[in-house]
Amino acid sequence: MKIKVKINISLFLLLLILTACQDQTVRQDVVDSMENVVNKSISDNANQSSIPDSVASSLIPTIDLDIANVPEIEDEDRFDISVNAVAADQFFLSLVDGTDYNMVIHPEVTGAITLNLRNVTVPDVLEAARDVYGYEFISTSYGFQVLPGRLRARIYQINYLNIERSGSSQTTVSSGSLTASDSGTDVDGTASTTGGSTGTEIKTEQKVNNFWQELQESIQAIVGTAENRSVVVNPQSGVVVVRALANELREVEIFLQATQLIVQRQVVIEAKFIEVRLNDEYQSGVNWTALIDSGNSSARATNIGGGTVLVNEGGVSGVAGSIVDFETLGKIGDATALAFGGVFSLALNLGDFGAFIELLETQGNVQVLSSPRVSTMNNQKAVIKVGTDEYFVTDISSNNTTTSTATTISPDIELTPFFSGIALDVTPQISQEGYVTLHVHPSISQVVDQQKTVTVGNVTQQIPLALSTVRESDSIVRARSGQVIVIGGLMQQIINDSEAAPPVLGDLPVIGGLFTHKKQQETKSELVILLKPIVVKGVDEWNDELLKTRSNMKEIRDVMNEPPPETFLDDLFVREGAY
Repeated sequence: MKIKVKINISLFLLLLILTACQDQTVRQDVVDSMENVVNKSISDNANQSSIPDSVASSLIPTIDLDIANVPEIEDEDRFDISVNAVAADQFFLSLVDGTDYNMVIHPEVTGAITLNLRNVTVPDVLEAARDVYGYEFISTSYGFQVLPGRLRARIYQINYLNIERSGSSQTTVSSGSLTASDSGTDVDGTASTTGGSTGTEIKTEQKVNNFWQELQESIQAIVGTAENRSVVVNPQSGVVVVRALANELREVEIFLQATQLIVQRQVVIEAKFIEVRLNDEYQSGVNWTALIDSGNSSARATNIGGGTVLVNEGGVSGVAGSIVDFETLGKIGDATALAFGGVFSLALNLGDFGAFIELLETQGNVQVLSSPRVSTMNNQKAVIKVGTDEYFVTDISSNNTTTSTATTISPDIELTPFFSGIALDVTPQISQEGYVTLHVHPSISQVVDQQKTVTVGNVTQQIPLALSTVRESDSIVRARSGQVIVIGGLMQQIINDSEAAPPVLGDLPVIGGLFTHKKQQETKSELVILLKPIVVKGVDEWNDELLKTRSNMKEIRDVMNEPPPETFLDDLFVREGAY
């Protein structure tokens, strides 16, 4: 009998190991596939950014410089010109007399020109006539063409998606109260009451973003609608056709170039959600002053953003976006926070997250909850959600069905999904100087069952309702590309109940409690959110992000290649030997 049990356990152990190996192989294949994609992207970017030697030699042939025989480059002739009410066609023809330029005048060029210019060239005079009188000129291989100021059509290519997006972000802190008072008596003798509630709410909405419609309206405002002017926008092909005067077309071109440059700016946002279980001496919150060494200039607060104002005992106030001396700030618990429970945001000159996390470890047990990374375009909302949706009862009603013999009551239950996990939505605005203004709404929610007794009709039921614990903030911060934004002050109290008793004595009725030791431990934790925006300016930034991704994949591979803990196998073999 002992042999049979031992064989069964050995077979179970072998099956368990084979299953683990198979699962390990599947996960290893997934990691290999992901790593191959990243390596291919890095290789493709490197090939695109480098030019083969054969192509480079063809584009830039070898030049034998003979400095002694190189003729001197003659500057273009400059002259003074002054005319008064001269016919336009005669003015342009006489402008090139005695020069190497050729001039062709359109038959419809009419009008008179008056100007007085000094130390100018022929192109300078043509530009002045175009800016003031609207005569358009074109530089060709044979000279200049002068055209009348009339309506022309021009086609522009715009590279943008044909989509509509909308988003909203809401943070609500409310406390309800009901007050009743006799405000008068109606004719029938009934008294009316008044009620009220108090609360605070921050609601951020991003309206429907119809880029193409807004683009057409903007161009239409530039060119107007008079004299057969028109604007045609085709979102499917990304083509914009504008019919307007030459000077108006130039303004449209400048507008489109600036618009396309701005909307195509891109930023990569790295985030870390960190839970700090505070040590006993830091139960009032993270001591941010202690984190900053007075001689360490790499970790220095440069501004405070968001809708929060921190006021310390020294009387220094930190308004959103202002420069604050970080060394004058004490612990968050010693400051007066005028917002949601002391939530604040800082921008720090830190090289990476690692240095800041090491500083946090001096004040408590640090656990990284999540490390999301997302890239998004300028003024486009990006959303990251990691968690689960679970359905809970939110509404109950009853339907009564009466027949000749009986009355049947059937409950109608409505279920609503509740999200439990980590969510982050962020909207960036990227300036030309590399500053990033972020609307940040991080949230960590935990939803558990809460049994409630509800009586519907004559039926009493135990219904699982949702008990939601949420920690979130809503702020607007501004930082340079590469700076680390810190959002802190999200405190939580954790109560751990533990019970210990001897195996037999603790289970005895009545007197079992005498042998039971109960312990309740209260600790506080603070949620710290780190954000680092990185503005992508070219291929080099993308290569850096791909290299970081490959490094993360290597860490995953190393963890997967580690053998299982020895205590796990030893425990199984010990149990097998016991039989």
